[in-house]
Amino acid sequence: MLDSRLVKVARTLENRPQQRLALGVDALDEQLGGGLPLGAVSEIVSEPGHGGWWLAMRALAQTTGRVGLLNHDDSFHPPGAALLGVDLSRLLVVRVNNHKDALWALERMAKNASLSATLSWLPDLRDVEIRRLQLAAERSRQTVLLLRNSEEAGRSSWGALRLKVQSLPGGQLEVTTLRARGGMPRPVRIEVEHGTGAVRGAAVVPHRALDAEPRRAAGA
Repeated sequence: MLDSRLVKVARTLENRPQQRLALGVDALDEQLGGGLPLGAVSEIVSEPGHGGWWLAMRALAQTTGRVGLLNHDDSFHPPGAALLGVDLSRLLVVRVNNHKDALWALERMAKNASLSATLSWLPDLRDVEIRRLQLAAERSRQTVLLLRNSEEAGRSSWGALRLKVQSLPGGQLEVTTLRARGGMPRPVRIEVEHGTGAVRGAAVVPHRALDAEPRRAAGA
């Protein structure tokens, strides 16, 4: 009798919808099932200046509660984050230059249940390190965000979600899902206002547009 009850509880937990951090971009939130997963690692793959930073700041700006940021290379620019809507009064910035110490600090931030989200762009994270961050996020119920470059896009990961962000002409960003649990969402194009980073519009990319792009690229 006890075993059967435990099985029922386990199945209930498995089928329970995962809580999400809404990004405030309706088309993208809808494709992601409500936003970024809580209690999990989400990876954002992007080259510098191609929109990954914008999406990460968007997530931090939408987070309620305190958020953590690992500034391992002193590249964080607080006024730029504030311009994109991040409340600096709720932001905990940890500055660590040594890679080993940065890993130690990042894991402890991810375990901190008083934080609602943690962001890092620490390079060369190994699978085992991301696994530890995923376990930490599951315990703290945080959204742990990792900014990664395109060379890391093909690596395996223990994270729950991997997004690729690309810049397009006309001030648009395209967000493509490279990995997700429970199905693959459609790409979303977001029109971002230059200077303020405000969202001017967003839409799911139609299938016909995706089908046509390889032919255009080939000169058809």
